[in-house]
Amino acid sequence: MIVLNLLAISIGIGLLVTLILVEAFGLAAGGLVVPGYMALKVLQPWSVGLTLLAAYLTFITVRTLSSFMVVYGRRKTALMILGGYLSGSLLDLGLGGVMTFSTGTEGAANQFNYFELSVIGYIIPGLIAIWFDRQGVLKTLAGLIVSTVLVRLILIALLPDLVTAYEAEQALNRAELGTVIEEVME
Repeated sequence: MIVLNLLAISIGIGLLVTLILVEAFGLAAGGLVVPGYMALKVLQPWSVGLTLLAAYLTFITVRTLSSFMVVYGRRKTALMILGGYLSGSLLDLGLGGVMTFSTGTEGAANQFNYFELSVIGYIIPGLIAIWFDRQGVLKTLAGLIVSTVLVRLILIALLPDLVTAYEAEQALNRAELGTVIEEVME
């Protein structure tokens, strides 16, 4: 039996889709591997939002630094990757992993649930920030949205059972945002 690694397949499809979009429209998607990662996390919009926030904070920070430092070429790329790593890690540290316990119905066993707020990957925010700087925020977001949706659709069309199993595994113990907010407010 062949075990398929969904992340590897998603990244491969993302590479192909990104290359086609760049050649056809000149629109980069925030790095070659980014659409593959984002396509797997589409159903976790808080993680996608935090990743984009980390990328934007990195972009603004490096742009501010470049106004009084000489930042270009490899140095700028390294600063973007490092800044993306740091901003993503700080957001994960500050907001990540909010946990909640659901009591369920009376008489039922308590089940552990969690609500995860996390940045996608360690270098993904830095890669997106690099493209924010190179082609602009709106163009990068447009390319990222289009390529992410295309990768997700291709994955669903080619491997529906594998995608369903992945999403079921991801959602197994994940609490809903409404549940988390209710328990925090109590």
